[in-house]
Amino acid sequence: MATALATESLPAAARIDGDRIFIDYTATTTGTGYVAPSVLLEFGARSTGEPASPRDVACDAAELVNGVLFPTARPRVMHAERTFWEKATAIHVFCKQERLHGDRFARHWHDVVRLDDAGFATAAGDDRVLANAVARHKTMFFAEKAADGSPIDYVAAVNGHLQLVPTGAAATILAADSARMIGDGLLLEDAERFEALVERCGALSTRANAAVG
Repeated sequence: MATALATESLPAAARIDGDRIFIDYTATTTGTGYVAPSVLLEFGARSTGEPASPRDVACDAAELVNGVLFPTARPRVMHAERTFWEKATAIHVFCKQERLHGDRFARHWHDVVRLDDAGFATAAGDDRVLANAVARHKTMFFAEKAADGSPIDYVAAVNGHLQLVPTGAAATILAADSARMIGDGLLLEDAERFEALVERCGALSTRANAAVG
């Protein structure tokens, strides 16, 4: 990888940290510094990547630029239903821990709402096998404790006790993180107020919990 970067004379460098590879690049603009100029490639057993299947991927700019042929790809990618449960359980942990730091974490609330808009949240809620598979996997690799010191029960979370709305100081910290994310232009025209996202997530958790019924 380092050889390829050098051969192509690209303004980037690769570095290895355990089971992770970082591609550090020279940013054209720095903005507020909310997003670090680095891409992370992570390897290891903490992510199964399943279920997955080949999907067509095209450049977003292809529909906006005439006279330019953009390449397409067909990689094998993890299904969005699993992505929903991965993010929903990460949000659940944040809420249970009542974290007082939330750097670069507000994106998860935006993501689960977008997944809901595309119908993936409903499909994920209906897939009990997948929900429980994610819960078991996270129990093995991401053991966490709530603010009161009790272990976070992922199986309970995906079976009727999912919490997607932060409270108290954690909500304030997360709202500030969301404002910084929007201020740096990460979401372009899709930037909703954090309060609106939280309201949507509250309704989403109610639906997910009721679906277990």
